[in-house]
Amino acid sequence: MFTFKWLGQGGFELTLGDKRVIIDPYLSDSVIKLDGFARLLPLPVKPEELSSDLLITTHDHMDHLDPDTLCATDFSRNTYAGPEDCLRHMRELGIPESRLKRLGAGDVLHVGEARLMGVPAVHTAPEAIGVVVEYRGVRLYFTGDTLYDARLAEVGALGIDVLFVCINGRLGNMEHGEAARLARELPCRVVVPNHYGMFAENTIDPAVFEADMAGSGIYVHRPEFNVTTELYELLRRAENG
Repeated sequence: MFTFKWLGQGGFELTLGDKRVIIDPYLSDSVIKLDGFARLLPLPVKPEELSSDLLITTHDHMDHLDPDTLCATDFSRNTYAGPEDCLRHMRELGIPESRLKRLGAGDVLHVGEARLMGVPAVHTAPEAIGVVVEYRGVRLYFTGDTLYDARLAEVGALGIDVLFVCINGRLGNMEHGEAARLARELPCRVVVPNHYGMFAENTIDPAVFEADMAGSGIYVHRPEFNVTTELYELLRRAENG
């Protein structure tokens, strides 16, 4: 199996053969306590039910590294990864050192047949990363939270097939037109917009991004919340226009 499921905001669950990787799961309503932003989407899964070969947090913001989510997970059923400031926070939450792995910009981890690389992001968090996942010759690029920066296009040298890009344009993230520019500059075969729809105060209609991509030749896939998408099938659809 080679699939992804959108968990809302910047969160994704990947199935890579018999391995599972989870990126930035926000599975609580904890942000309301910090910013007053109420969760609009239901929980796709209870955090205590998570079981992963690697759970990645791309940076130490509550909607990506959520203490309420991580503390509810079973530490014995997950391995956790992220840049060093994320690891420091995870240690404070009581996650055992034996369950932690560093994934900063330039670091590489292997999960079964998959190769995962941390790549730079430009965000308000001091150590933010994106993640490139390579599995059986297909490369996925998750930008995480980031402003547009010309250096992001350098990730295209790796040969990106599917770009998962933030489009909300607030709180340290690129806006929809800049996300479309990045997709063209990489370039990629498929682009999956995300980081919208979770909070009324920090969202955007993805239709404006789809309009930005018109004429690019890049297939835009608007993800369905908590619905599994088969990546080979998605790439076939892109090939067929």
